[in-house]
Amino acid sequence: MNFDLNFYYQLILRRMPVMVVIFALCAGIGVALAVTMPPRFEASAKLLVESAQIPGDSSQQSDAPRQLEIIRQRLMTRANLVDIANKYNVFAGEGQMTPDQVVSNMRSQTRIVLTGGRNQATSMGISFNASRSRVSADVVNEFVTLVLAEDSGIRKSKSRQTLEFYVQQVQRLNDELSKQSAQIVAFKEANKSSLPEGLDYRLDRQSTLQERLNLAARDRASIIDQRDRLETFKAPIGSPEVVLTPDQQQLRTLEAELNAALAVYSTGNPKVRLLQARIQQLREKMEAQPVRDVGDSTAPLTAAATVFDLQLAELDSRLGFIDEEIRRTTIELEVLRDSIEATPTVAIRLDELEREYENTQLLYNQAVSERATAQTEDQIEENAKGERVTVIEQAVAPSAPNSPNRKLIAGGGVFVGSALAAFFFLLTEILNRTIRRPIDLSRLLGVQPLATIPFLEDAHVLRRRRAMKTILVVGALIAIPVGLWAIHTFYLPLELVIEMILERVGL
Repeated sequence: MNFDLNFYYQLILRRMPVMVVIFALCAGIGVALAVTMPPRFEASAKLLVESAQIPGDSSQQSDAPRQLEIIRQRLMTRANLVDIANKYNVFAGEGQMTPDQVVSNMRSQTRIVLTGGRNQATSMGISFNASRSRVSADVVNEFVTLVLAEDSGIRKSKSRQTLEFYVQQVQRLNDELSKQSAQIVAFKEANKSSLPEGLDYRLDRQSTLQERLNLAARDRASIIDQRDRLETFKAPIGSPEVVLTPDQQQLRTLEAELNAALAVYSTGNPKVRLLQARIQQLREKMEAQPVRDVGDSTAPLTAAATVFDLQLAELDSRLGFIDEEIRRTTIELEVLRDSIEATPTVAIRLDELEREYENTQLLYNQAVSERATAQTEDQIEENAKGERVTVIEQAVAPSAPNSPNRKLIAGGGVFVGSALAAFFFLLTEILNRTIRRPIDLSRLLGVQPLATIPFLEDAHVLRRRRAMKTILVVGALIAIPVGLWAIHTFYLPLELVIEMILERVGL
């Protein structure tokens, strides 16, 4: 057991220079960082979304988390971050930094936290760390100012745009209502004889006219019958025989046919209307013929001044009046029939127009109500009485840095150096499979050696080897701090170098 302890002791001594270099490198980096890293000051502010002082539209209140997220995105835009960095000289004295580096560092040094949820107040926390206390507070206050301005601008813009939209909507719907109202009036005027509200009257009128037409047809038939009988009795009473002209004979024949047709068909039948037209034309022709003189030897002998002639004239007058009444009634019936037939189509189209008008009226009423609500919301936002973001904790310049933790960094460097040195020793021992002890030979060959002859190095070679190791260790101990100082002074500060390395490896 003592032999093994001595063996490992000798191994440790042999690898001690490399282990010392590893430990010194890590510990030196940790101590150098702890000493050289500049102090970082972090200032913070807290904002709270207050409820509306005057109750208004709840939609804006429910949009508070989303609105804060929009503001956060706007705060972290490239142009905004570069402007703030230039305004307060956030990176003054850190060399020439590109805009990309400025934006990246500003985003990494800024922390914005949104909190809220059901039955919880919605708040925003803003913090910024910088190498100077005053700068950290100024940057946070600038962020707060931008948040308040963005919140007010977004809410006022939203309320004003909503109001303008509903004002335009009300005007558009009002114009649409006027247009539809004029269209309904014009349609009713163009189809006033076929409107559905007058259908009952037209049906009653149609029945009345049909009865009147039937009564007139019966009266006409009765008058024609009386006239025929008078014509029959007139010949025996007069001295000479009355001779009918061809036109009179044709007229009697047509009148008889008309009476027979009226007994079967209605007055609107084409056949009845044709017979009426022929009778009318024949009567007009007979009236246009000149009256023959009684003294004419060729004229038939008539008793013009007799009672029969007066009765025939009266019957003809009544017959003409009835024919005219039948004609007017027939025309009115045709107009009524066309109007009644067109009523369903007119009613359907009128219902469509009125339905469109009612739908537009409903939209108009809703738009008017929404416009009133939007006007109220706009006034609330203008007077700053609505939901808004307020500052409950202003950023102040910190009196002491909050980072770095120099003791922790230095201790971490020492711990990492020790761990890496131990890991190096264990790793080299695990990977080394050479025979260095008698027990290694026994394990490999399965035999027990009788004796072992140690390898003795020359004293001069041994001293030279020790000198080289000493030189290497001392050189490493000197080169490591010098190299770290050169990087920190001539290239970039060590904290930035470490941050760049961590970003490259994804940590």
